[in-house]
Amino acid sequence: MKDSSRDSRRIPKEQLTAYERWELPLLDASGNEVAREEEREVKPLTASDIDEIRQAAREDGFREGRDAGYQEGFAEGQEKGHQEGLEAGLAEGREKGEQQGREESRQDVDAKLERLEQVMGELLQPISRHEDELEAALVNLTTELARAVVYRDLATDSSQIQAVVRRAIEALPSTTDNVRIHVHPDDAALITEVATRLDAPSSIVEDPAIMPGGCKVETRNSLVDFTVEKRFQKAVRGMFDKQSELDSAVGAEREGGEAGDGDDINAG
Repeated sequence: MKDSSRDSRRIPKEQLTAYERWELPLLDASGNEVAREEEREVKPLTASDIDEIRQAAREDGFREGRDAGYQEGFAEGQEKGHQEGLEAGLAEGREKGEQQGREESRQDVDAKLERLEQVMGELLQPISRHEDELEAALVNLTTELARAVVYRDLATDSSQIQAVVRRAIEALPSTTDNVRIHVHPDDAALITEVATRLDAPSSIVEDPAIMPGGCKVETRNSLVDFTVEKRFQKAVRGMFDKQSELDSAVGAEREGGEAGDGDDINAG
């Protein structure tokens, strides 16, 4: 059996014009109603909107990729350039440092060699000077010893005075003038025979200043000194002259040998 009262509350559909959606209210923990946020009406996207979104996304992606690539490339290039510059700078600095070190070492060695040469020169100069002085002293000593031996022998035995006088007379350019023979008094008797054999007038002059074994022979225009001192000096001078000639010949021979060695080296 139908309830007539329920049917009486129904609204016929012919009288319905519109309807509203009803939802349960939102309540918080205390049971109070919470206002709902108004729902925004979402407009559906068109094909043009989708194309614009795609294009914008593509441009954003391209821009982000370009920026990221630029930053990455810049960082990589900067790092690589820095590394290459660092290596080039290190190599250049190392080369310059080595070159400067070699130059400073060379200058230091040159300075030390120059100082060493100076010191050696200072050391050798006195030695050379002393060698010269020693050589001169030895020569003088030898000369004096020889002179002492000769003088002693002549003082003890001057019998060779005759031969000395003959040589002195032979050295005269002319014996036609008056010949005067100066000898030591101890030798006067020994040369009387020589004087008597001369074609020219002659005389014997005793002179204590003349050493036994020596003589001086003179004429009006000539004088021959055959004293022991003069003869000894002449002998010593001749000895030195021969030694000098020998040293010069040895030096020339050495220079010639060195030049020949140099030619051989160049030829090789």
